[in-house]
Amino acid sequence: MPHYVRLVYASRATFASAREGSGVEREIARILMQSRRNNPRDNLVGALYYADGYFFQCLEGEVAAVDTVYARIASDPRHQDVQVLMRQAISAPAFTGWAMKYGSIAGEVKALMARFGRREFNPYSFDEPVIAGMLDLLRSTPDVPVAVAEPAPVAPGASDARGRLSLALSVASLAVAVAALLVALLR
Repeated sequence: MPHYVRLVYASRATFASAREGSGVEREIARILMQSRRNNPRDNLVGALYYADGYFFQCLEGEVAAVDTVYARIASDPRHQDVQVLMRQAISAPAFTGWAMKYGSIAGEVKALMARFGRREFNPYSFDEPVIAGMLDLLRSTPDVPVAVAEPAPVAPGASDARGRLSLALSVASLAVAVAALLVALLR
């Protein structure tokens, strides 16, 4: 029987904001595309929220896979001050169905911060109730499709399968977002 773990971490971005329009921050889109491509291979799921230069991310899966990805994130030059906020054994992943869900939930997060008497989003200061609130928000809101990321470069002569998979994942993410929007509108 597999041993699952939920790992929640915070980090600060090392890159300057380059948001174009109302879409997802360009570097965040790249991270999401990589995660959505790689996590299924490692049987990992999770969610990401990014605001004010801070990452708040939850990874779920088998212990070895989560630890491997976390080590990779800790050495990723796009992250600094990587810190585990929570690590717990779980019987099954809660973010099943999302290789890496992305929440565009700024208003909801602001309300959550106010509910806990916080003026700003700073995940380094989160205690267990705030972490639980963030995870609940991420689980209960629609995923944001990522279409602004640049595709990963394919070596000359290499198979274009990665490009087709990336496109398929983008189309699937968009379809999920449209379905969630339709459900919300029909309520």
